[in-house]
Amino acid sequence: MISKSQILEREKRWTLITGIASVMGVAIILATFGDSSAAVHSSTGLADRLREIEGDHSSLILASIGQFIGWALLAIPLVFLLKAAAARAPQVRSALVVAMIAAPLLIGLGSLISAGSIIQASNDFKDVDQASIDKCVSDKVADQNSVSDSQRKDFATDCEDEEARDMRGHTSLAPLETVFGLVGLIGFTVSVIYVALWTMRTGLLSRFWGSLGIALGAVFAFFTLFTLIWFIYLGLLLAGWVPGGRPPAWAAGEARPWPKPGDPRTDGEDDVIEGSAEEVDPSSPEASIGDFDPDGLGGIDPQDGRRKRKKRS
Repeated sequence: MISKSQILEREKRWTLITGIASVMGVAIILATFGDSSAAVHSSTGLADRLREIEGDHSSLILASIGQFIGWALLAIPLVFLLKAAAARAPQVRSALVVAMIAAPLLIGLGSLISAGSIIQASNDFKDVDQASIDKCVSDKVADQNSVSDSQRKDFATDCEDEEARDMRGHTSLAPLETVFGLVGLIGFTVSVIYVALWTMRTGLLSRFWGSLGIALGAVFAFFTLFTLIWFIYLGLLLAGWVPGGRPPAWAAGEARPWPKPGDPRTDGEDDVIEGSAEEVDPSSPEASIGDFDPDGLGGIDPQDGRRKRKKRS
């Protein structure tokens, strides 16, 4: 069993490094996204993009390497937070550290494999069968009553993109790209949700940021950018650059769960004194010795300890 002093010493040694790694990972991913394989969508303009890549592979390769490095760096905050939560709660499954490491690496590897697949497709596209594209354009024109020159050009672009998508999906690396990307996506989603849940339960993250991490982890496949912004916050928090500092659980070396809404307070601030807030005038006819007790003695005579009684007129 690791002691609190050992927990604090380990976290003191790695907190700043982890925070910097988290911010740098996101920065590298965003900086290299535009030229990476992730930006080459199978939509309008794919044919032109493949022609560009066929002429110069260097930007795609460098960007994909940057993507791999960026995603690999995000494994550091995931592992660090899991270990910090496990040190404060024995219920945390430390064995999931394997998923925390593997998932970002698989996403990064998927980016590299995708780059190889795109390069292969670009090489194949230069030998594309122009007759099949012309037939596709003719079929589209035949479905229209009249076609302008601009529409004919649009049809040609659409047919070229369809051919490019077909070549993109039939490369030898396409199945491997799909497997790596899917497994990495599922693993990263589970990792973010699990880490956000237990860091919130142990008090390492506030209830807001923990709940936000769970929500963003669940929609990671659709809102990747927002999930990356959450990692920026983690990096700033761990590096000590967030106003107000880290939650108390970090300095305590033990779990400090946040009180749930509706839980009774334990600091005595919620003690309620029965009675009304109206001020009573001692000279008023409604006040009597038994009703008004300015000394707080509950109607007890301070001289002999006997309870005072009202005099009957």
